[in-house]
Amino acid sequence: MITLFSLIIYSANAATSIYSSINDAVKNINRPTEDLMLDVDRKHPQFINFFQVTPSRQVLELFAGCGYFTELLNDIVGKDDHVAVYEDSMWYNYSKLDSDKRHMGKRLKNTHTVISDMKTLNLPKEKYDTALIVLGLHDIYIDEQKSLSDNKHGNTHLFYTPYHSVKSGGVIGIIEHVAKTDQQPNISAELHRLNSKLITKHMLTARFTLEASSDLLANANDAHTQTV
Repeated sequence: MITLFSLIIYSANAATSIYSSINDAVKNINRPTEDLMLDVDRKHPQFINFFQVTPSRQVLELFAGCGYFTELLNDIVGKDDHVAVYEDSMWYNYSKLDSDKRHMGKRLKNTHTVISDMKTLNLPKEKYDTALIVLGLHDIYIDEQKSLSDNKHGNTHLFYTPYHSVKSGGVIGIIEHVAKTDQQPNISAELHRLNSKLITKHMLTARFTLEASSDLLANANDAHTQTV
């Protein structure tokens, strides 16, 4: 079930329509059956366009999980560019089986995976045109993440690292399940949620500029009180 998401973009560029490239990626006959079942709720053509993911772009995907969006991004950027997939070394164990299956035999020829503790993640400087964090940012507040020195406040290193790795004028787009505004992040994270105001605060502190947001994935029936 898809519940209410907040959609936030930090950028300096104008939106670009690439629906044909996205639709070609969606219609790829080699996509796993499990992915096709998720398509109806994801609205990926609209939000990928919103995040300005275009062919011939260097893309960074943080917390890719099982790789549903990685598969699409791989096809959209094309053979001339690349998708770098970052997985936290602890959380990777939860998605490793599905992720390894997806990448088996180098199916996704335009991607590579980086596995690292999020507290010490090191990325190339000014490498990427676009960075995406899709439904994974709340993980930095989950109490089980023992690699964090202070999980109640999250890992600020993860907010600053993309700032140095994304090119000047580039985009970092964030999709997250919405939490109640008065709920502490380490509590809401257990519901797989994070408040958009908190995300914005961290991103502004990391020197990004908030350019646009969208309620594209909003669900009016979500009370923000249940696990997603």
